Amino acid sequence: MDQTSVAQANAALDIVHEIATVLDTGLDKEEVAILIALVENGVNPEVPLVGAVGQEYVHNVLSSTDPQSALKEIQRRGAFKNRRCEPLLRLLDHLGAKRSDTTQRVLDAAKRRLLEAVPKLSPEQLTSLLEASFAYIGLPQLREVPLAVLGRLKPVPAAFLKQLATDKELFHDLPQNVQQEVWELDRKLLQQHALPLVERYTWETGTVLKALEMDEFVPPAPGSGPGPRVARRIQRSGSPTLKKLVAMVGRSHAIYRGIMDLCCVRLRDSESAYCGVKEAAYCSLRSQLLMAAHDANIVELTSKEPVHKLAWTLDACLKDRVIDGRRLRELTHFLSTFDRQQAALAAAARKAAPRKRGREGVADAESMGAPGRSTNAGAEPLRALADAGMVLRDPSVMHLIIHHVLRRLERLVEEQAVPSEDPDLAFLTRLLQLAGGCRAMLRQRKYSFPAADADLLGTFYPELIGCMLEMQDVDDDYVDDGRTEALPNLIGMLARSEVMRQVTQVLCLERVAVGDTLTARSLLATIIQALDKLSEAALVEFAPFAATLAQRLARLVSGGRLAPGQPLWALAIDGFLLRACDTEGQVHEEVLRLLLAALPKLDTAQLAHYLQETLKHSRKSRKRTKRRHAEADGLDEAVAMAGYETAGYSGYHSSATDYYPGFSDARGRDRPRNAGGDNVKFLYKEFVRHKPGLNAANAPHLFEYLSPAADTAAAE
Repeated sequence: MDQTSVAQANAALDIVHEIATVLDTGLDKEEVAILIALVENGVNPEVPLVGAVGQEYVHNVLSSTDPQSALKEIQRRGAFKNRRCEPLLRLLDHLGAKRSDTTQRVLDAAKRRLLEAVPKLSPEQLTSLLEASFAYIGLPQLREVPLAVLGRLKPVPAAFLKQLATDKELFHDLPQNVQQEVWELDRKLLQQHALPLVERYTWETGTVLKALEMDEFVPPAPGSGPGPRVARRIQRSGSPTLKKLVAMVGRSHAIYRGIMDLCCVRLRDSESAYCGVKEAAYCSLRSQLLMAAHDANIVELTSKEPVHKLAWTLDACLKDRVIDGRRLRELTHFLSTFDRQQAALAAAARKAAPRKRGREGVADAESMGAPGRSTNAGAEPLRALADAGMVLRDPSVMHLIIHHVLRRLERLVEEQAVPSEDPDLAFLTRLLQLAGGCRAMLRQRKYSFPAADADLLGTFYPELIGCMLEMQDVDDDYVDDGRTEALPNLIGMLARSEVMRQVTQVLCLERVAVGDTLTARSLLATIIQALDKLSEAALVEFAPFAATLAQRLARLVSGGRLAPGQPLWALAIDGFLLRACDTEGQVHEEVLRLLLAALPKLDTAQLAHYLQETLKHSRKSRKRTKRRHAEADGLDEAVAMAGYETAGYSGYHSSATDYYPGFSDARGRDRPRNAGGDNVKFLYKEFVRHKPGLNAANAPHLFEYLSPAADTAAAE
């Protein structure tokens, strides 16, 4: 440490002494006397040479005075003023102790005494100490003092919080309770720090898998046994990103609400016109962060959450995999509040309708939506409907409700009842409509809990019942002629309604699971023709169906109940799954696993054709996967800047092995992670390894993709 540094350390001692003398530190008289003897400066009206002030002083002295005089002046300003210190310092010099080390030790001792006194101080004393020390919080040698005070002082005065919000490096070192107070004061800073975690959650392996697991509640295939199932509470506790968000929230309702609002905004403003995996993940986070607070028994948050009862009831239903009569009544009771609110608002609107015109027959400006007046102000009590819709749009919740819609239709078939007259079916339908409509509510700021759609109850469900009756009429002697006919009355309805598409997809998966290939083909052909009526952008909505269908077909192939060339195979692979490879990386992977399952029954030419097509149709999804890896590194850095370690993994991994220990792939092996953001290259290498006939002549795109040159280009 040079003479200038010694001066800085000595000046820091001045400040420590000044801070100590303005407080009743709780030390005894002897300890105070020792402390003062160490750092006594006498009467010193000069400004302490600390930080920028000290640097400017040294610069000015050196630039205006000869070097020898400047050095003496700097030493004079930085030296101990107590005459008793100088003989001791010279003695230490003769003993070989460096003057800089001696000064640093004195500073450390004084600071240690002061820090020991902090826990004993009253709030008023803490405030006084913060005022005296805060100006020097940017100096590493003195930072511990104001940080120790900030950690003990509740609440921290707003003036200090505003200054803390402007320093990113300093914010990283703040105690968590102080960070939370800053976030409560500065909503923009909260969103800036929370957004990387929110985005990481949408890419977290467990979240993606659940969003793509459409047959979570579909009965298992005969003889296969129930699939692996992880309880929702374990999923939450196993999510590194969710745990960081819970720590970020603490017990602050303002922070909790800010993160929930951020989820709503990300869902509302997503560029996709259709609800894909990422949009569904925002809804999942809206639900799971609330339930994580419930798991932690943070009553301060859950008691103020309008949809807590809804989320808790649905979580219990997911745990038991059933919506029983009691919980259905609880859901009905909870949502009936919105029906009453809607009725009250409608009555108020009718009562106010005659007053819409002014005295001279001219429409009143405010009633026509003039600036300064919200045209939807009366519907604000219904704002919680958008939150309820997001909870219901959580993929697992939505699939459970669809499952019970189909079970209800089966009951109506047995009872020969009419769907439009069944109140339970109508209520379940309203839940699906609320889930599907929550995004439109957020965009339009018009909130409602609509009655069950007449087309769903009066037309769509009867069509499905007719399909179910035909399923029952197929006997064991039926010979499949290979023809596939779509259900013409459903095509237009599916093209218009997401709810109808989702219900039809789950029914199709159920028929695949039980080996009813005839009905499965009919429903799949209907879905494909409805998709053709939509824009190409709609394909992202079908990613969960595509991934789950590929998984189900792979099980049929492995069980010897489906083979390449059969009608269902041709319709599913050629008509839908190859095309769907570009929706999500997981879909691409599941299609490759299906081809691996059928590998012994595929000749080289067929396999080469399929692999060429999967590579052709997956260019965008592979680029997105690599981009997610690159963005994940940036998000990790942003998370660290917010004062948290990174999420504990790097990039986007679509295998369950990465998230739930003990999961392995369809071939019984744990799939290794692949560098470069490409999780399917390993599977393509498996085809080459097990099918020696594949070569650069019959599969040029495959071998170009696997070449070392392609790896180098991808890395660059």
